[in-house]
Amino acid sequence: MELNLHGSARTIAEAVQRARSAEAAGFDGIFFADSQLSSLDPFQVLALCATQTTRLRLGTAVSNMVYRDPSVLANSAVTVNEISQGRAVLGLGTGDGPVYSLGRSATKLAEFEQGLRTIRDLVRGKSISVPRGKERQAEGRVNLRVGKLPVPIYISAEGPRSLRVAGRVADGVILGSGFDLRVLDWAREQVAEGAREAGRDPSEIDIMPAGMIAVDDDGPRARSLVRSRLANRAHHNFRFTLETVPPDEVAGVKRFMAGFDISKPLEERIDPNLVTDYLVQRFTIAGTPQECVQRVRELAQAGVRRLLLTPPEAIYHQVLQAWGCKVIPQL
Repeated sequence: MELNLHGSARTIAEAVQRARSAEAAGFDGIFFADSQLSSLDPFQVLALCATQTTRLRLGTAVSNMVYRDPSVLANSAVTVNEISQGRAVLGLGTGDGPVYSLGRSATKLAEFEQGLRTIRDLVRGKSISVPRGKERQAEGRVNLRVGKLPVPIYISAEGPRSLRVAGRVADGVILGSGFDLRVLDWAREQVAEGAREAGRDPSEIDIMPAGMIAVDDDGPRARSLVRSRLANRAHHNFRFTLETVPPDEVAGVKRFMAGFDISKPLEERIDPNLVTDYLVQRFTIAGTPQECVQRVRELAQAGVRRLLLTPPEAIYHQVLQAWGCKVIPQL
């Protein structure tokens, strides 16, 4: 099982410390968010972290096409891939909070898929067609002439349509729907449907479940540390579909959604009492060291090869170190 950390980079010193600490603790990769005006440029951060580490996978989770043209994203990805000697991963999404906060709209799914095809061709060494302007109607062909190719492309996908896009175009999925094995099976079906539409083998598309983590010798305390923080992820997920929610949990999820206030600061958007045990179990791996080990083993037995794990920002380093000391050695 490959364990990857996720978080934001607000200072260079913090980003480098996290990358170094993650590698020393036994993690396999680190992914940085791309949030305009509230985090550092992830590609520059990853380039620097590449010079400070030797084996970590280095990815974005996730960038978008609202602020960056597909050709720019491809060029940035292969540049980091050259600096890191082949350790880069390009994580993409249609756009969420960082887009809405500046009055922009997320990329429409059809345009997103077309952009993915452009990036995929470029980072695999294929040429793409480009218009030559209004006066010259004939199209030309261009290709990437720099960087290290190829670069794997993962997309953040939760709803059925985006999961099918992943099956058609992407190398992998960042599954923000959490760690529930039933949801994993459902997501695999959607990805497989898209893969078959494109004549691809579904087994070629990696699914990387993502969620929050915490660990403490007191299991309930560990879960309390992530209860409020997971709310943003759960709310984002259930805007797309409730079909993955068990019937006996639907009422609780609907109360949670009704009580969520996105206009408030992150830690104040929900009454913690509305965050049900089901949501904690689904969107986090939190508890005693042995409980965390057991959850990871269950996912491995279900065929999961990679996880994307986000410690609470306020205690990021403590959780990183605790997983490195108490969880990873047992795996």
